[in-house]
Amino acid sequence: MPEDLKEYFEKLTRPSVRNVAPYDAAPISEPKIILSANENNAGVPKGALEAMRAALEKGNRYPDSRNTALRKKLAARFGLAPEQIITSNGLDGMFTMLSRAFLDKGDEVVCGECTFGVYASNAAIAGAKVVKVPLSAAFEQEPAKFAEAVTPATKMLFFCNPNNPTGTLAETAGIRAMLGKIPRHVIVILDQAYAEFSGADDAEPFSLLKDFPNLMICRTFSKIFALAGLRVGWGAAHPMLIDCLYRVREPYCVTAAAEAGASAALDEEAFLSETRTRTAEEREKLSAVLKERGIRFVPSRANFILMFPGEKGDALRTALEEKGIAARFMTCRGMPAVRLSIGLPEENKEVEKILRSL
Repeated sequence: MPEDLKEYFEKLTRPSVRNVAPYDAAPISEPKIILSANENNAGVPKGALEAMRAALEKGNRYPDSRNTALRKKLAARFGLAPEQIITSNGLDGMFTMLSRAFLDKGDEVVCGECTFGVYASNAAIAGAKVVKVPLSAAFEQEPAKFAEAVTPATKMLFFCNPNNPTGTLAETAGIRAMLGKIPRHVIVILDQAYAEFSGADDAEPFSLLKDFPNLMICRTFSKIFALAGLRVGWGAAHPMLIDCLYRVREPYCVTAAAEAGASAALDEEAFLSETRTRTAEEREKLSAVLKERGIRFVPSRANFILMFPGEKGDALRTALEEKGIAARFMTCRGMPAVRLSIGLPEENKEVEKILRSL
């Protein structure tokens, strides 16, 4: 683009957006094995596929704008009221809604120093200041430290649990204690995209909603439910908080096919159980190989592991690329790191071979 046009569009762009980098989840390529986006490599559940095919036959009609059937099903599953639930175009869409509804220039947003990057980018776009809370020596997010980071200017706080990309899990008791110390003018978002992999009680966190009207718990169908390409997220909170989000929510942001697939996926208990068991077993196998090879890593409660290959980093990247394996290379606490999703057993064996060859 000619330099004069670049300058022209930069001037048109809002000041808070000019220094925001576009979010690119992973390079667009055709790898043989994808372990870069924490997806469920088992594929879409059969029941969800059938439900989506049926929904496509009515694709000429708009979907229910509030996805009432799906919200009722989620409410029954977790002991909530449908009015406490809102759906979104993936959790990225949920976080955008939260930013639109609550953030203004000069507000502060608290999040972890090594966590999902969309929290900070949305805050920057809104003109808010981002306050990052350091990880512990064990790469854990400490709820008490998050509460200490809150100031009178804080408007929003994000706590990813299990945390992406470290995979660590804070217990619900610690989250409750944190919430008790945070003033009600702060909207607290508990991002639980990976909760179903943690081994903890899946429904326990929702008990917090009774005592904290400023809390929102977010979940997704992109991970264990294997619907990443359908983009269905959802959140639970006080009905008045939900009402604020509906004011800025894009109409029909969850398609009829996506809603049908998500609703059917909730019934795939065997698929979900198999995924949990397989992921836990494969995670332990990969952890054992990393220990054996002396590669530092963070013990995970999610469907991925964050490792620090050190001087073996270049060799690891080259070996993965040669085998057509996509991984996520990043920096955490100033150190080069690699986040590897837990794939299928045959996929993980290829990774283990590479690690043993380094």
